Amino acid sequence: MNFHHRLAALSERVNHWVERLLLLAGVAISLILFVQVLARYAGHSLSWSEEIGRYLLVATTFLGASVAYKRAHFIGLAGVGARFGRLAEHIILRGLQWLTLACFGLITWYGVIYTLKSWDQTSTAVQMPMSLPIAVLPLSGAIFLLHILVDLGKPRRPADKADAP
Repeated sequence: MNFHHRLAALSERVNHWVERLLLLAGVAISLILFVQVLARYAGHSLSWSEEIGRYLLVATTFLGASVAYKRAHFIGLAGVGARFGRLAEHIILRGLQWLTLACFGLITWYGVIYTLKSWDQTSTAVQMPMSLPIAVLPLSGAIFLLHILVDLGKPRRPADKADAP
């Protein structure tokens, strides 16, 4: 088994666990909001519910984006270069992949720095280190990098007969 196959298998496993984590986060958000509504109806307020719900929503956004990328459910630019042939389409796709890799490399790098800097700060209601909810930035960025590296390692599709000279 070569390096690309191992990387692709790791990408699949990570995506599998992120999908499970997203399911748990969605259930947790639903339950927290339901309990919050019941508590307010009863005349009480759960000070922690909005904060935890917000952090879970941010986490589902970033981690969900990595799953959407893996499943190719983003609005894509596929076909932009199709008018010019498979080679142009391939060059545009590879260019976009390299730009995406650079973007998420920066997000991961600065996410790690920001996470480490925020370790001493605590959240308002729960009093947990703010680096815990912020850590979703470099984590999701690293997951994106993994998925993008797998895509960059995929071989180019063979040319159609229409592309042949």
